[in-house]
Amino acid sequence: MLSKNSGVRDDHFEEDGEIISHDTISDSIDDGTAYRIVQNGKPVGGVVIKTEYDQGDLELLFVSPAAHSKGIGYAAWCAIEEMHPEVTVWSTVTPYFEKRNIHFYVNRCGFHIVEYFNEHHCAPDDEEGEMFEMFSLEKILPTTPEAVKEQIKRITHYENIMEQAETGSEEMLKQLSDYYESSAWKRDFAADEKGLLPKDLKRGVLSEDGIYNLLERFGL
Repeated sequence: MLSKNSGVRDDHFEEDGEIISHDTISDSIDDGTAYRIVQNGKPVGGVVIKTEYDQGDLELLFVSPAAHSKGIGYAAWCAIEEMHPEVTVWSTVTPYFEKRNIHFYVNRCGFHIVEYFNEHHCAPDDEEGEMFEMFSLEKILPTTPEAVKEQIKRITHYENIMEQAETGSEEMLKQLSDYYESSAWKRDFAADEKGLLPKDLKRGVLSEDGIYNLLERFGL
């Protein structure tokens, strides 16, 4: 049902009458991996996702209006989850007024609304207010062996950054600060507490005081 879209400017990725603009599709493809949703050999929609370690962002999922209410979108989403067993946290956003989308993500796919972005509560790094009147949704899945492997990669990555940050590099310190304040750090810390990580894994970055003390030393 899903076929990978190799080109970022594919005129067949969007059908006549589709409510998603071609510019929106193109911008999403530029930031992620795109797939066509195919039924009986014909494209009927598309999915764009972006993954990093055990995290995934659903950038876009649309189905042609002519193919609505046939379970196609749900089947496509199930296929995405199966393709990425390493991802245990999926995130997406949708406008507050898109009742069909909210029903699909919450009641069909198992997402939960976690935030409402508006002029009084902006999304991170949304200086232009482009995310106003949007719901932020999240789906958390059980931890898998594939996810733990990705967590080990992330911990090792930030462990290396922590060692390099001893020189006072502002860029390195900023990366550490962002990681320390993220939900990813909390998941990695929880995995360590549960004994899911190898005993010989260097994990100083998971020390509750390690990053904090380093940032404090450089006045951050």
